Amino acid sequence: MKSYIFATDNDRGGVILCDIDTLEDAVTYLQQRFKGVIRVEQGRRYWTPDEGFDELQPLDPSAYPSGTK
Repeated sequence: MKSYIFATDNDRGGVILCDIDTLEDAVTYLQQRFKGVIRVEQGRRYWTPDEGFDELQPLDPSAYPSGTK
């Protein structure tokens, strides 16, 4: 089971828990199920209509002064 976070252009969205294995398949499923899907996320990977499929880079801990977060 995997979970996917999604949002639509009319502020509808949420989290689905399902047997869909890939983000690509989840996007296809959610677009068929809901109108106006504008973002789907799974872990650091995400999809938007403008950017397509991409991945967020992990934060670099050395970018913060020591003792802060």
